[in-house]
Amino acid sequence: MVNYQTKHINDFSKKELEELGRKGQLLDVREASEYEQGHINNARNFPLTMIEEEYPEKDKKYYVYCKSGIRSQQASLLLVNQGFDIVNLEGGYSDFIKKQHTSPDDEEEIVIQDDRKMVNYSGMQCPGPIVSLSMEMQKMDVGKQIEVKVSDFGFYNDVKSWAAQIGHTIVDRTKNQNHVTAIIQKESQNNKDIEITEKENGTTIVLFSGELDKALAALIIANGAKAAGREVTIFFTFWGLTALKRMDKQKVKKRGMDKLFSFFLPSTPVQMPLSKMNMFGLGNRMMRFIMKQKNVESLPSLIDKAIDQDIKLIACTMSMDVMGIKKEELRPEVQFAGVGTYIGDTEKAKHNLFI
Repeated sequence: MVNYQTKHINDFSKKELEELGRKGQLLDVREASEYEQGHINNARNFPLTMIEEEYPEKDKKYYVYCKSGIRSQQASLLLVNQGFDIVNLEGGYSDFIKKQHTSPDDEEEIVIQDDRKMVNYSGMQCPGPIVSLSMEMQKMDVGKQIEVKVSDFGFYNDVKSWAAQIGHTIVDRTKNQNHVTAIIQKESQNNKDIEITEKENGTTIVLFSGELDKALAALIIANGAKAAGREVTIFFTFWGLTALKRMDKQKVKKRGMDKLFSFFLPSTPVQMPLSKMNMFGLGNRMMRFIMKQKNVESLPSLIDKAIDQDIKLIACTMSMDVMGIKKEELRPEVQFAGVGTYIGDTEKAKHNLFI
């Protein structure tokens, strides 16, 4: 007898859903790209758009889910019409994820490893500790632990958010008057129980401003986003192109308006003015002095870190042409493209910032 039922996905525990998956009864009818970005463990992927081309076996009762329940209902009705025994799981993967974040299943307590790696990032300012930790974790084996000590108290909350996005486990986290200490265990990125629900997981930034403090903000956000596992693109246009200039000034022959623009534009990133209290360049010097005293990385250093993390740096060729900026004046790692390339990257982005 053919049967069709509707239940909410959170009527089942995570373990029950995973067990259904092990038995081959749990179907994810989202597109393959969505499935790859995150799914319930052991679920089989049968995209709604392809389901009529290849049906599953008829010897089982199937539990069907999608992102929110709309596509799973459509797929369930198609399968019922073909004689399948179906349970449509309302709420979908989105509600499943929300439940895991608010009331996760009980897990075994993780033992702190005696041979854990120890690193001290005291003195570093945001985003230095997170970026350095991210790069260190990439060198470690799955299941290994690292203990991090940081003097920046914002790290206490930052490391929790970062670990949740990446999928690593916070084993221990404490803070006192002097520093924050966290112990993190590396988890497999291919077998995470909870993954990002959207396939758009990038961050794109337009840096239009030619002011030092705004350029610093853009690079700090970009490096932090990359450390959190996002694909990051920065599109430098008009005044923002100065941030990409080489520190060793290149001799380039220019004429007319190109030469005039070069006269008025800063020749290196460190000469960029402040948006407030610039005071004919005195504010810039004061800001850089204070940043050095507080161990805040300079703009060139942040760009170096962005390059090390494979952040895509795009120079707008139209703006370069208008402002008389030549390729030889910019860093060799820069990509040269137009707005079409940037728009293509925004299609894959969850965040898009204009600075």
